[in-house]
Amino acid sequence: MNSNKIGALIHERRVYLNLTQNDLAEMAGITFKSVSEIELGTRNPTLNTLNRILDVLGLAISVHIKTMNQ
Repeated sequence: MNSNKIGALIHERRVYLNLTQNDLAEMAGITFKSVSEIELGTRNPTLNTLNRILDVLGLAISVHIKTMNQ
């Protein structure tokens, strides 16, 4: 998933929960500017920041390991 898709997902969920960017920033302990840039896809959040945002939004990170054909 690229930064634009991550940003769109965060934006969609934030709006669904009726939160402003300021609300999300405050609850996640990050700046408004960071939320804005992440939603626009112009900033790649660190794993820690992404986890904090997703926690506020009631979402989680999932990792899928691909197998290689031998």
